[in-house]
Amino acid sequence: MFKYRMKITFVDQYGMQEAGIDGGGVFKEFLTSLVREAFDPNMGLFTTTAQHNIYPNPESMQADSEARQLVLDKYKFLGAVIGKALYEGVLVDAPFAQFFLGCCVGQLPEFNDLPTLDEDLYNGLVALKNYVVTQPGDEDEIYKVFGLDFTLTVRLRDGQRKTVLLVPQGDQIKVTAQNRLQYLDLIAQYKLDKQIAAPVRAFVAGLHTVIPETWMRLLFASPLELSRLLCGDSGAIDVRDWQRNTMYEGAFHAQGRMHPMVREFWDIVETELTEPQRQRLCRFATSCERPPLLGFAELNPRFCISGNNADDADSRLPSASTCVNLLKLPVYSSRQIMRDKLVTAIESNAGFDLS
Repeated sequence: MFKYRMKITFVDQYGMQEAGIDGGGVFKEFLTSLVREAFDPNMGLFTTTAQHNIYPNPESMQADSEARQLVLDKYKFLGAVIGKALYEGVLVDAPFAQFFLGCCVGQLPEFNDLPTLDEDLYNGLVALKNYVVTQPGDEDEIYKVFGLDFTLTVRLRDGQRKTVLLVPQGDQIKVTAQNRLQYLDLIAQYKLDKQIAAPVRAFVAGLHTVIPETWMRLLFASPLELSRLLCGDSGAIDVRDWQRNTMYEGAFHAQGRMHPMVREFWDIVETELTEPQRQRLCRFATSCERPPLLGFAELNPRFCISGNNADDADSRLPSASTCVNLLKLPVYSSRQIMRDKLVTAIESNAGFDLS
């Protein structure tokens, strides 16, 4: 189903259809909006790492079998949604954790992937691994220093804590110099794999309904490649590339980039906006804060700025139709007014607009 062409019609709160014909842009707006909502950690299906990357929430699984299956069906659906985004070349704002993307391309997580989940835990385990025993004859020295056994304490949905045995009778096995490497591997295996195994399997199964597993393995040699194709280039935005690949309509059509207001606009973007503000501008106009992997030339439809020569331009904010990557810019009377209005607009987190 997800491989077929989909046409979307938005319906407002009054049951009226939004204006506009879906030539691909409205579907893009639907897909990016769906991803933004469904992968929001506040929804409960995904949670975040310290680096603000997302992965399946271990606390999302229900004890009741029927409720559990419903949750797994949601993960499978979202996997298919991400597959559809890849299939259609739609950039989405879903910063997945690297270890989770590794699962999507068929890589088994290992100890060295742990920093992409919990860097503090990784550093603590590395300290354990590198600890130099000062009393070679004392088998319990590491246990005396670290006080660890083969258990792990995890938090449940109701806020209670549960002790997980990493091996049978793990609460009776001390971590020593002889078995600490086994302990490190078991911790990494549980945190990166076992505790989220069911959601990951469901998500990947949904992904493979759109893009087969063999394709995923052939197309993506690493999780980073998948991340860049799905979410765009994570580097600093190249304003000159953005400018070269922009079209102009309305009041700016005749002069294009040579229009005085357009020249002021790009100068503001390049010299006065911070990098986070440039990313928010990109998201404001295209629904994604990152450009495509190969630059703005790959954006479809092409980025466009439309000028509006209204009499009350100075009282208006810029707006956008993200479905067609269109920024609607009133022709302001001064550079300062344009800068102030632009910053206000991109900081307001405005939503869907098709005017």
